[in-house]
Amino acid sequence: MARPKKVQSNSDDDNADFSFDPGIQIELEMEDTCCITGEPVEFGFCRFPDYKNGTMMVMSRSVMLEHLRASDSVAKFKEVLVKRHGKDVLKEHYSNY
Repeated sequence: MARPKKVQSNSDDDNADFSFDPGIQIELEMEDTCCITGEPVEFGFCRFPDYKNGTMMVMSRSVMLEHLRASDSVAKFKEVLVKRHGKDVLKEHYSNY
C-alpha cells in the first residue's frame, strides 16, 4: 500500500490566521436591498462594505452580472458610497481593492 507523500512548505500562507477578533473587528450587517436599484435582494453574492452605515452593500443578481461582466463592480460600489456620503468617504474607506 502506498503511503501518502508528506508535502513540506516554507511559505507564510500555511500560517495564515483568518480568525475573527470581536475586540477590533466588526461584522457588518447585510443590506436587504440592491444598492443600485433598490429592489429586494435575498442573496447577496456581490458585496462591498459601507462602514459609515455599518452595513455590507449588495447588488441584485441582474445588476451584479451586468457589472461583473463589465469588470466595474468595485467602481460602481465606490460610486454608490460617494452618492451616499460624499467624496471624502473614499479617503477614509478601507478596502482590499
